[in-house]
Amino acid sequence: MSIPIIRANQIEVKIKSKTILHNMSFTICEGEAWAIIGSAGSGKTTLANVIRLRQPISSGKLTSHLLPTDRLVMVEQQHTYRNRTDASSTYYQARFDSMDSVDFPSVEEELRMSVAKPDNEEIDRVLQLLQINHLRQSRLIQLSNGENKRFQLAKALLQQPKLLILDSPFIGLDQQARKVLHEIINQLIAEQISVVLITTPSEIPDRITQVLELQDDCSSQVYSRPSFLARQPEQVISVATETGIHSQLLVGLSTQADASFDVAIRMQNVSIRYGGKTILDGVNWLVNRGDKWSLSGPNGAGKSTLLSLINGDNPQAYANQIYLFDRKKGSGESIWDIKQRIGYISPELHLYFNRRLCCFEAVASGLTDTLISDKNLSAEQKATVAQWLNVFNLSHQKEKPLIELPLSEQRLVLLARALVKNPPVLLLDEPCQGLDTQQTREFNAIVDTICQHFNKTLIYVSHYQQDIPTCVNQRLFLEQGKASVISG
Repeated sequence: MSIPIIRANQIEVKIKSKTILHNMSFTICEGEAWAIIGSAGSGKTTLANVIRLRQPISSGKLTSHLLPTDRLVMVEQQHTYRNRTDASSTYYQARFDSMDSVDFPSVEEELRMSVAKPDNEEIDRVLQLLQINHLRQSRLIQLSNGENKRFQLAKALLQQPKLLILDSPFIGLDQQARKVLHEIINQLIAEQISVVLITTPSEIPDRITQVLELQDDCSSQVYSRPSFLARQPEQVISVATETGIHSQLLVGLSTQADASFDVAIRMQNVSIRYGGKTILDGVNWLVNRGDKWSLSGPNGAGKSTLLSLINGDNPQAYANQIYLFDRKKGSGESIWDIKQRIGYISPELHLYFNRRLCCFEAVASGLTDTLISDKNLSAEQKATVAQWLNVFNLSHQKEKPLIELPLSEQRLVLLARALVKNPPVLLLDEPCQGLDTQQTREFNAIVDTICQHFNKTLIYVSHYQQDIPTCVNQRLFLEQGKASVISG
């Protein structure tokens, strides 16, 4: 007989008078493994917090059958680190500053601090299971986004959970890492750990037993795995090239391409090292004005480090032969001269962004490349910010602090921030992370359109080939610090 762990009976959740979940009933039993799916903003993370007893329900009945000694552990979609002195001093550029990184604990140190009685054999087992044993002496701040995902899972497993909740763990992982994580989740389920996994329909491990689908109207449907897989696939909604781009926005933006440079980026034998570890090894790369590149490679290959050399966040750029906008880096230009010509987004920027800003302020901060509110915007600048909020269907959220928005809408705000000043170069590092299929399709239609209209120079990072905009026609692949151009 299956023993219940969590039982929900006609629960409803309202947050600030907005209904998020409605009339939902389900029972999670020992040995079961549940996948929660749904479009962005449908309430998946809210439901996870209900299950972990962190989000109160507004009506109905929720019963936990876990014993006081049973552990319920959640690995959240985003994570933050506390350095050795003060968490508030952490900033996203610190990952690229070797002087600051020593202030952060290593992977092994943090794992030992996460449990009351560290067990060397168990730590070794978990590191081997997640294939990150080689990272045990790496500083947390220097881990890549994908490496961080596996580290967070290692930290959770050391707590020996009775029920493990994973919020979008496949996001940010390369193809091989996603395959490994599928195998790990299947193994955990086989070991009788009950699992609740927030995921997408395309990333459901084999041992998942139930699928709970959240609908946009706050309703839900529970399927057995066989019945879910037997459903007819949803029709793919086609998106026209101009979708999401309002005609008045194209008129409002300058139609003149920035022709004041010929070469956007030139790197000559660029190498980056931290201590004894080589991150980039003799990279040569030429990006001409108007080129459209994808940048790919496994987790930890150096993609974000490469972009940090361009965006002005990495001090080691000045020790290398790097040319930006026809000028050698360090020849008199300021970091703000560089940033003014670049629209940038990355998972790290999102992680450390000031989420106390309201949506309007956050988008407007892209005009000055700061993380603070600017109260001295001109009427024209205010109109431009309002236009971009409209493009991303966020006008109704403009006064809300970012922290009150779903992560997917936070990401859309930062995408608008990257585009708001109509920069000649776009550095988009996993820009669609956390977006659903429709949002991803619409954003890439925007990228294709502005690249076509304004001859943008684009560098686009994604672990999903299907997410790369159609305008991309050149590809750079990084692996073990080495760069190679991929034809086709």
